[in-house]
Amino acid sequence: MLAARPAAIVFAAAPAEPTARLRARLAALEKPYIVAADRGAATALAFGYRPDLVIGDLDSVEAATLTELRRLGTPIEVHPRDKDATDGQLAVARALDVRPSQLVLLGFLGGTRLDQALANVLLLVGLGLPAVLLDAHNECLLVRSGTEHTWRTEPAEVVSLLPLNGDVEGVHTRGLRWPLIGDQLRLGDTRGVSNEPAADEASVSITGGLLLVTRHFPTQ
Repeated sequence: MLAARPAAIVFAAAPAEPTARLRARLAALEKPYIVAADRGAATALAFGYRPDLVIGDLDSVEAATLTELRRLGTPIEVHPRDKDATDGQLAVARALDVRPSQLVLLGFLGGTRLDQALANVLLLVGLGLPAVLLDAHNECLLVRSGTEHTWRTEPAEVVSLLPLNGDVEGVHTRGLRWPLIGDQLRLGDTRGVSNEPAADEASVSITGGLLLVTRHFPTQ
């Protein structure tokens, strides 16, 4: 029997506070493959990971980080600043090369660039495997037509369900305070924002569309 493919963690440049919850979330991944995009290399090192690859135009990597990467013998793939994809997308593409079982994307949310954060959320659309965007206070993933996502809830988390590319049909939820039973969520409407857990386990499934599921942890 073939061994299970490892998860891949991709570190991008947005700030990521190494909270206890976030460290525990990453520690649950056994022997992950690590790719860092540009300044995300410093974040990977701060979380205690030695990147398997660093990629980008290196316009935001501090000299001390580069020195440490070279000491560790980390492969560095340099791209020109003039390119057709962000460093984060290039890093995701390299992570996919190892055919991981799932992608965990850290440093793709937050920061001062709204355009970057929105573009990074939309990266989920083009991925054909489970992927989650993380920061210290949020998780974000995409649920596709005909699929179900189930998770163990946490105290005080806030759950929002956001249509991504049009109206979402047949939304069914379990374990949330305000249930949806075959409902439609319309693009541009806020009906799915700010739900709450009502059980130790929650799930959401849809029959049509693309649904962004976000979990916010205000006290983490």
